[in-house]
Amino acid sequence: MDITTLFKLSSGLYIIGAKDPEKKSGTGFAGCVVNTVLQATSKPVTLTVCINKNNYTNACIKRTNEFSVSILSEKIKESTLGLFGFSSSREKDKFSGIPYGLTPSGMPHLKEGVTGYIQCKVISFTDNYTHTIFIAEAEEAENISNEPPITYEYYHKVINGKAPKNAPTYVEETNAAASASASSYKCSVCGYEFKGSREDFEKLPDDFKCPMCGVEKSLFVAV
Repeated sequence: MDITTLFKLSSGLYIIGAKDPEKKSGTGFAGCVVNTVLQATSKPVTLTVCINKNNYTNACIKRTNEFSVSILSEKIKESTLGLFGFSSSREKDKFSGIPYGLTPSGMPHLKEGVTGYIQCKVISFTDNYTHTIFIAEAEEAENISNEPPITYEYYHKVINGKAPKNAPTYVEETNAAASASASSYKCSVCGYEFKGSREDFEKLPDDFKCPMCGVEKSLFVAV
């Protein structure tokens, strides 16, 4: 099966925000990137959201029964995608240091690189192999900008990002996928691709870090 076909499904990218009842310091929030937010009904407005069971945000939602959805735009920073997509809220306070606001119920949402947010209350959830499917009612929503919302295909084709291991569409790269370009260097963690020759890459400073996930230059591989 050609897993890249799934990238063409008309799904977007979203950051799920939740309260972290375990942490008493910092912002007290958790969050992760998903591409599985869908409207299920219109009266009332309900959504389905699929989140990996290993994601700490999943556990936080199950404790509090509420979360926010930040609808990402094409202006979202690669570093923000890397922060929320390739690190865990267990170890990192992801909302610290980035502009964020609060929904009326106190859920965190991004203020930059988003088109809007939705505040959600969990109605029920069900097991789906490696993931949990949350069914939630939309309690509040607000438009923030008129920027085009980012699609999953845009993320792969323009940003050159890849799915984190906890994503429903994650697949290990094959030699065919990895040979898409003969003159670039790719981050082995998040898939960010530096376009340029070996000489261009070697000219980068030794303290260069991946602009998406922040790992060191040594973790880039030649493609």
